[in-house]
Amino acid sequence: MSTPPESKPFSDPGSPEFLRPQLLGAPVDPTRRFDADNLTTYIGDLVLQSLPNDLTRMIYLASLRDCNSGLYLHPEISQQRGLHEADRAFRMCHERVFHNLLSTRLPEYVQQLGEYVRYTRGETVTMLKTWKSLQAYRATVPVGAQAASAELFCLNLSIALEILSQEASALQPV
Repeated sequence: MSTPPESKPFSDPGSPEFLRPQLLGAPVDPTRRFDADNLTTYIGDLVLQSLPNDLTRMIYLASLRDCNSGLYLHPEISQQRGLHEADRAFRMCHERVFHNLLSTRLPEYVQQLGEYVRYTRGETVTMLKTWKSLQAYRATVPVGAQAASAELFCLNLSIALEILSQEASALQPV
């Protein structure tokens, strides 16, 4: 039986307001030099691996992207490694997580979305209604993603939202 994509190590090819403070900035050794690939591995191993699944990683990475410039800005890594080097590494991570999610089956989207809701400790019904209304998940797609890939991701997520919403409604007292 194969390992689901969200359980594979991040390095396997294949919104900060909710994150605990220790996850917002992994300490960076200022004496260590990275090229973009090594920095990408560092980010995957030390920053993203602590998140529960690829959907949560996708949301986190999108939260680092400036909506005006498209640059990924991390409070420590961007400052210590340089804006463009950090941007390139986070962009590569974001694209990798997105491609992992494209090969994810619908039941796994439902599972990952449920894990994300629990991870944020938000009120489930309110959060699901807000997500369905705002469709903010559309802004989590990496810049430059193919339109068909972006739509597949959004369709899978909107169906997962509907499934979780129906499950949550069934659990609500009448």
